[in-house]
Amino acid sequence: MTFEGILFRMRTGIPWRDLPEEFGEWSTVYRRFNLWSKKGILVDIFKYLSQLADYEI
Repeated sequence: MTFEGILFRMRTGIPWRDLPEEFGEWSTVYRRFNLWSKKGILVDIFKYLSQLADYEI
């Protein structure tokens, strides 16, 4: 749920503290976002997901 919480926050632009409880504690999601950003983990996740995209519509 952490990754989904990060995506929700990025998509909506809400403050971290207003993240819905269904994603867990906002501070946990925020800390992981910072850690994953610094380590390049988010870039790796997005690169992987972009390879799975189906461009034939």
